[in-house]
Amino acid sequence: MRTYFFRSSQLAILLVFYLSFAVCAEETVSGPVMVIKEPSFDFKEIKEDVTVEHSFRVLNKGDKVLEIKRVKPS
Repeated sequence: MRTYFFRSSQLAILLVFYLSFAVCAEETVSGPVMVIKEPSFDFKEIKEDVTVEHSFRVLNKGDKVLEIKRVKPS
């Protein structure tokens, strides 16, 4: 059986290589990825019988089509 010894500089290089590979593997995303800069909006006080509106910008950063099937106001 053979034993290997690494110098600290070699070990550091191996560690950096391993970590960079792990980070790259995690960044691979398959499917839709919804990104909303402003996920909520507060209208504050609203008088009765007044219609209010607000638009949300939705961005798909994924590699598949993003389908929004349901929206639920809170």
